[in-house]
Amino acid sequence: MNNDIAPEHNSGSGRKPTRIQSVDRAARLLLLVASDPLAQWRVRTLTDAMKTSVPTMYHLLNTLVDTGLLTADDQGCYSLGIGIGKLANAYHEQALPPPELWVSLRSISEITGESVYLSAWRSGEMEVVAHLPGSLPVRVGDLRVGFHGVAHARAAGKVLLAFGSEQQRQRYLATAALERVTERTVSTQAALLQVLARTRDDSYAVEYEEFAEGVACLCVPILSQAGLMGAYTVSAPVDRLRAREAEYLDVLRTAAMAAAEQVDARTSATAVAEAEAENMLPASGRT
Repeated sequence: MNNDIAPEHNSGSGRKPTRIQSVDRAARLLLLVASDPLAQWRVRTLTDAMKTSVPTMYHLLNTLVDTGLLTADDQGCYSLGIGIGKLANAYHEQALPPPELWVSLRSISEITGESVYLSAWRSGEMEVVAHLPGSLPVRVGDLRVGFHGVAHARAAGKVLLAFGSEQQRQRYLATAALERVTERTVSTQAALLQVLARTRDDSYAVEYEEFAEGVACLCVPILSQAGLMGAYTVSAPVDRLRAREAEYLDVLRTAAMAAAEQVDARTSATAVAEAEAENMLPASGRT
């Protein structure tokens, strides 16, 4: 039998598909490099981190460099290649977000009846990834998918800035004009930094008429074990959001937690399957 293929086995809950060990290793190697794109990833560092032999690591690296998924400089440091950019762009252009995030977004819409959004970091911008219109008689906030302007004036922008990386935050602060969209818009760096600190402490952001007159938005981060995945937002008329802010906040937090738990469960299941494939032993034989 090919030693690169882990056999199918039955763990008691159904038959699992064959897994290819070399593909698994290559995928984990890419994820490792992506976990800290500014690090100096050399062969020995990667070998130690992945607990593989040096020849195996060279084979993996040479293959990934040849395909453009990794690149190497003249100092022997490896980083993500142009092929990763193509994959990232294709991922961002998908019509729908990952199913776990979509299911929870729909639940927010059904429970609140308001216009709801999923926003995320995309190619250095904070974009609206998905939108479901409200079902209540008065609805507001029909931002188009792909919109990424004036993040400082939007609740989702504040959440993504607050929970994004320091590099993302500093890049935005260095380049954004912080224009005043309405008379209530936060328009100075000092004021915005205070809002971001409060957002991190509270784990949510709310804005009343900072982006549009008569409109208010409430937003929470989606935080999995891997980090920030995006943000859920409810948009409503000011008076309705003021009256139902606590209720909507609870709905948003419950949905964000459910989405993160589903993603973490899938990631955990994948990790278990990878470990089983690595050792080529049936799950039923483990304790």
